[in-house]
Amino acid sequence: MAFYLAVANRKGGVGKSTLSVMLAQAFAVWGNKRVLVLDLDSQCNASLILIGGQGWSEARRAQKTIADYFYDLFDGIPAKPRDYLIANVGDVVDDAGRPARINLLPGSLLLEDIQGELFLKQSRESNNPDVVASRVRGRIETLLKRFGASYDLVILDCAPGLSLAALAALTAADKVLVPFRPDYVSQLAVDRIALLIENKGHLDALAEIPFDDRRYVTIANGVRGHGKDRVLIEDISAFHPMLTTEMPYRDAIANAFDWESLPKRMGEKYGDGTADLERLFRELLPVIDARQDRESDQRAAS
Repeated sequence: MAFYLAVANRKGGVGKSTLSVMLAQAFAVWGNKRVLVLDLDSQCNASLILIGGQGWSEARRAQKTIADYFYDLFDGIPAKPRDYLIANVGDVVDDAGRPARINLLPGSLLLEDIQGELFLKQSRESNNPDVVASRVRGRIETLLKRFGASYDLVILDCAPGLSLAALAALTAADKVLVPFRPDYVSQLAVDRIALLIENKGHLDALAEIPFDDRRYVTIANGVRGHGKDRVLIEDISAFHPMLTTEMPYRDAIANAFDWESLPKRMGEKYGDGTADLERLFRELLPVIDARQDRESDQRAAS
């Protein structure tokens, strides 16, 4: 079964989509993993990076987006999940020149509208909005999990809001990666998303959970090396688990996300940011492999 990695934060502009794409490419090329990206953000940035504006427009016209997938399959019509996917996306190749094994379920500007329609449909069966929301969220989580048998890694690029799809993704995830910029707003945003992930009502209850037992880990992204950055990073790391790897701000990374049809190797795409990405990949790889190793051991024992 696939390892589900959600990339989420309550705050926008922290690099969720770019990190989602970078990790998808790193695990596909360096880790030789079968990777699926589920674009749950109505801004569709991950989709635009991986297939370009024209590719995204074609997927939208063909009704092959994540909004179409949820709407069509919500009531169990006999459609195949793989029919909504775009294969071998992105513009990177491995050292042998082969396309990265990355598939994409494209994002949709209509995702929030579709969730509203699904909520209204379920309202016919219950007058309790909490019950309806729980049913819709649970069904979306089930639809997200339908891809688990076909991939090694599923990356869920989440919107910053509290949509039913985002909440379902947080529940479905084996691990949630929470990127943040070292600024004062990020401190509150990380606190809020951590409470959601761990299903706690206040920070004192969250503090009782050891770092190693938490379902999320934070990463400092876009670090510029100012003294203020270090203070804010240390403040957040005192209350939340944090990766050792930090992603500095680099022009090569910032400029790497315009869609290009010409395939390139990782070093050509990310320039002097390649080593930073490789450190992040190496730190996350044991987390993903450990779960898959346990499943292999369990299958062998049975």
